[in-house]
Amino acid sequence: MDDWLDVLAACRPRPERDGPEGAVRRTLALAVLRGALLDLLATDDEQRVTAAVHRHLEMLRRDGDGVGGDGDGA
Repeated sequence: MDDWLDVLAACRPRPERDGPEGAVRRTLALAVLRGALLDLLATDDEQRVTAAVHRHLEMLRRDGDGVGGDGDGA
C-alpha cells in the first residue's frame, strides 16, 4: 500500500506531500480507487465504475485536491 501512497505523494506540491492533510487526501484517493476496482470485479460494469472514478477525479480537481498537475512533482 505504501508504494501507491508514494506514487500519489509524488504528484503533489511539497507542503501537501509532507503534511498530515496530504496523507489523508492520498489515503482517500487510494480507498476510492480500491473500492472502484472491487466494484468492477464484482459487477463487471465498466461503464458505470469508470464514470464514478471520473466523477471523483473531477470533484478532487474542483476542490483543488486533485492528483497531479499543480505541484513540483509529476
